[in-house]
Amino acid sequence: MAEQGERRQTIDPAVADILSDLEHNQHLARLPRSKRRKAKQDAQRYKITLDFPPTLHAEVRRIAEQEGVSVSGLIAFFTNYGVEAYNHGEINLYPHKRISRSARFEYILEVGENEGNS
Repeated sequence: MAEQGERRQTIDPAVADILSDLEHNQHLARLPRSKRRKAKQDAQRYKITLDFPPTLHAEVRRIAEQEGVSVSGLIAFFTNYGVEAYNHGEINLYPHKRISRSARFEYILEVGENEGNS
């Protein structure tokens, strides 16, 4: 139980957010320059997890190794290329759509060995 005269401290959420940012910045300032640079790069990227069929994953790894690039970089390149093609009407997803059993999505996209060029 609190003693008489003792007040419970409450911090405004905006102030707590500022203090949290300040602590984070102080932590970064204590890191070596190379680790600060890496932390800054990591903060600017989105990391995701993807489900790939094993054959597609193997093919992507093979291409990345052949080209001397990272799998992540190759996937980002292919994704950007695909989004641009889709936005220009060069890719039609309809032939690849299947009704989903999940309540979250209306369709799933079939990714097969012979479905790359529609």
